[in-house]
Amino acid sequence: MISQARRLRVALIASSLRLAGAEKQTFYMARALHRAGAETRLFHLGGGGYYEPVLRQSGVPVNQIYTPNKPCPMLARLMGALWQWKPQIVLAAQFGDLLYGAPAGRLCHALVLGGIRSDGFYELNAHGRFSRWMVRLAHGLIANSCRARQNLVSRGIKREKIAVLPNVIDLRDFDGRSGLSPGISLPSDRIIAAAVGSLHPCKRFDRFIEALALARRTEPALAGVIAGKDGGAKAELQAKANALGFGPRDLTFLGEVGNVPALLARSALLALTSDYEGFPNVILEAMAARLPVISVPAGDAGLIVQHGTTGFVVEPEDVRGMAALMVQLAQSPWMRRSFGEAGRKRVEQEYDETGLAERLPALFHGFASQCRRHALCELLERGEVAANPELRNSKPQVPSPKETPTTRLQSRDFLLKLEV
Repeated sequence: MISQARRLRVALIASSLRLAGAEKQTFYMARALHRAGAETRLFHLGGGGYYEPVLRQSGVPVNQIYTPNKPCPMLARLMGALWQWKPQIVLAAQFGDLLYGAPAGRLCHALVLGGIRSDGFYELNAHGRFSRWMVRLAHGLIANSCRARQNLVSRGIKREKIAVLPNVIDLRDFDGRSGLSPGISLPSDRIIAAAVGSLHPCKRFDRFIEALALARRTEPALAGVIAGKDGGAKAELQAKANALGFGPRDLTFLGEVGNVPALLARSALLALTSDYEGFPNVILEAMAARLPVISVPAGDAGLIVQHGTTGFVVEPEDVRGMAALMVQLAQSPWMRRSFGEAGRKRVEQEYDETGLAERLPALFHGFASQCRRHALCELLERGEVAANPELRNSKPQVPSPKETPTTRLQSRDFLLKLEV
C-alpha cells in the first residue's frame, strides 16, 4: 500500500456546485483524480448545491467553508484547512475561486492552478483590477478552450502559463439519462429545434427566435424549444416571440430542465447563438445525443463542430443563413442521421470523460516542471497517483479546520506580505 506521505493530495476550491456546465466539469475532474488514486478533497466556499451530495457519493469528501458576506474569516478558515492538510496541488475550479484558493494555496506551498471556463476576457473583466493579482498568484491557468488561451495571451499573459484542457462528457451517464422521461411534453408531429442555456443576454437567443421564424415560412413543421433558467432576458425574448407570431406549439420556453439529455434525445437539432463562450458543454451533449449542431463560432464551438460533417458553423449575424440551414436539416432526415452519427463518434473518440484520469496528471506534471517542483514531478513520474483499489475506495473524512496562528492573519495584511 502506498503511504499517505507518498500520495498526491489535490485540493479543489469551488464557490459553486449548482447544476451547471462549469460545475459539472469540476465534478468530473474531482472524480477522475479520486479514481486515479489521488487523495482528493473539495473545499466548498458556498452554501449547498446539486453536486455536493454527488461528489460525496463518488467518494470525494466535501469540506464546506462558507461564511456569508465575511470574506476575511472565510479566507482564514480556508488557510487553516489547507495548512493542516498540506496538499501538493490547489486547483481553483473557476477563475474567481483564485481570490481564496491562491493565497491559501501559496501559504501551504502548493502548486496553485486556476480554471478558465469562459473566453478569458470575461474572467479578466469580471474581476477588474484584482484579475492581474490573481493571475500572478497562480502558477498556471487551465483553460477549457483555445480561444480563451488566445485571448489571455493578447492581454499579456505568457502562453506557457496557460494549458488547454477541453471539456469532457460522461457518456455512460448521459446515455442512461437519455432514456428517461424529460418531464416535459413535446409535440410529436413537429421537428424540434432546441436551444439550451441560461437566458442571459449574452446567449443571444433572439437570433435563434428570428432564425426559427424565417425557417418556419418554408418548413412549418419546425418548432423550437428554449431550455434554461431565466437570467434576465426571458421577458424580452417572450415579447419578440409574440411579435413574430409564435403560438404555444411553435416556440416553448421550458425554463430550467433537470434532464437535458432526455430533451436532446427527443429533438432533431441544436442551435448555439451566443456572443461568447469558452467550450460549450451543450454542444458535446447534442453530439452525444446524435444531433446535428448549427453554431456560431463562439469560443471553440467552431473547432468542436465540423462544418459539413457534424453540423454547420454560421456567422453570428447571419440569421438568414441559420434559418436556411434549419430548413435543410428539417427536410433531410438522412443528413440529420449522418451528422448525428459523426458527432457521436467524435465525442466518443476525443471527449469521453474516462481520459481525464491520465490527462490531468500529465497537465500537472507540465506545470510542476515549469515551476521546478522536482519532488512533485518525481511523484507524478513514478505513477503514484494511481493507487490500488483499497485506496481508491476509501472515503477519508475531512477534519474540521483548527484555528492556528496562521488562520488569525487578516487577509489584507497577508496578501501585502505574500511573495509572488
